[in-house]
Amino acid sequence: MCKPAVTTARRQAMQALLAVLMAMICGAGMADARTAGEPRTLLILPFDMVDSSLQGEMNHGPLAADVARLERTQAIVQRALSAREEFRLVDAAPINEDIAQARQSYRYLYECNGCEIDLGRAAGAELVLTGWVQKVSNLIININATLYDVQRGKAVAGGSVDMRGNTDRTWRAAALYLVNHSLVSNYHARAIDGDAATP
Repeated sequence: MCKPAVTTARRQAMQALLAVLMAMICGAGMADARTAGEPRTLLILPFDMVDSSLQGEMNHGPLAADVARLERTQAIVQRALSAREEFRLVDAAPINEDIAQARQSYRYLYECNGCEIDLGRAAGAELVLTGWVQKVSNLIININATLYDVQRGKAVAGGSVDMRGNTDRTWRAAALYLVNHSLVSNYHARAIDGDAATP
């Protein structure tokens, strides 16, 4: 006579437990969705100039005009990335001494044997961007960038754009294309595959 009452009580308890578990799972899913939609903090390191042109060799380094274009190009990349909803830029000023030390130890920041990850961690950033312009001649120049995930300690996206002609206009166009098409597209494509997923 008591068995039906016990069975009903157990069934009700199991249903209540299942409802709690489902609520927890749904709540966690909603939290993950909110996290995925939030911008990730991004540190942009100073860009490098890799000049292997005859002009550069004769000048014993990049021309002043190219160095100025490099600085303007980095500013263009910074503005373009800050305008996107995926990223929130981190100020590099607090770690300027660390960046200077890294540049003393390594010729280029884009190949500094993991120092970019340490710099990103010091700045409290989730992502770090390294960039460099390679000049072979006045007609063969390319701009490159690599995006690193600090927590995972690995590259999660990259991009490269060739430019034909050494003018302010070509550098600006290449920088904007790098951000809006090459780099960001690669970042989203790899996020779908799981390589650039948020932590």
